[in-house]
Amino acid sequence: MIQDALPDGFDRLLRGAIDLHVHGRPDVSAQLANRGDDRDVVRLAQAYGMAGWVLKSHLWATMDRARALRDATGFAVHGSITLNPPVGGLEPSVVELAAAHGARVVFLPTWGSAADVDRDGYISQLLRRASPSFAEYNSRTAITLLETDGSLSGRARAVIDACRALGLSLASGHVSLAESHAVAAYCADIGQRLLITHPLHYTADLRDLAATGAWLEFCNAPLLHPDGNLTIRQVHEALTTVGPERAVLTTDVFSRWVPPEPECLRMFLEQLAYLGWTAEQIATMVSTNPRTFLGEPA
Repeated sequence: MIQDALPDGFDRLLRGAIDLHVHGRPDVSAQLANRGDDRDVVRLAQAYGMAGWVLKSHLWATMDRARALRDATGFAVHGSITLNPPVGGLEPSVVELAAAHGARVVFLPTWGSAADVDRDGYISQLLRRASPSFAEYNSRTAITLLETDGSLSGRARAVIDACRALGLSLASGHVSLAESHAVAAYCADIGQRLLITHPLHYTADLRDLAATGAWLEFCNAPLLHPDGNLTIRQVHEALTTVGPERAVLTTDVFSRWVPPEPECLRMFLEQLAYLGWTAEQIATMVSTNPRTFLGEPA
């Protein structure tokens, strides 16, 4: 096992960690064999001392897969749904049905958001390889969260209201910065738990987002991607601006050239420790805040 080749105390920063952004195998396509079997990765996470994760898919609900993994391993795998076009987009009924099926987290549109279509996001590029007709579908079904005057749409508010009523946690997906601000403001008004996913993809100035009371996600996927444009020191500087109380650390990896998620997270945390973050601060970002986001006792 990989842990046999690691230094003593390799799990010192991962004990009790919950990764809120884990892509299983497969995600966008069965042909993209990003890593080993989900059960084997779960067992590795248990050996690393992790407490759980949220299983995310860009295409399909993950509640059944999460339940099967929990039953097989005893590891706390939480199911989620991403409101992309295959599930109907911004549909409060879909949120309600997902909750009834055991979902814990709702992600707003990723590749299905108009903002991601405009920027020709990475996931859309991968999906075009699997589906010859995807480009037309993606363009035709693009989802926006805002009205023409810049206000949050009624459909978006209805989805957030459903999350609030059902006790679900909400994540921003790949929506635009303006949409993220509008969602964060509304969530703050109604008391909805919100995670702004990988905001460093869109802006370097995180102070206004942090001021909304949302948690901000920092993942190490872009630090490991050949086309990534972020460094660990940039993440360190952003965390210094935001503070550990409003930050969450995740992996969000799904490429063949990276290790499984537990090792990716270990690398991430050890680098931050090297840059001066204390074990207590790291625990806040990788354990306490994720639990609070999920509505669990810290």
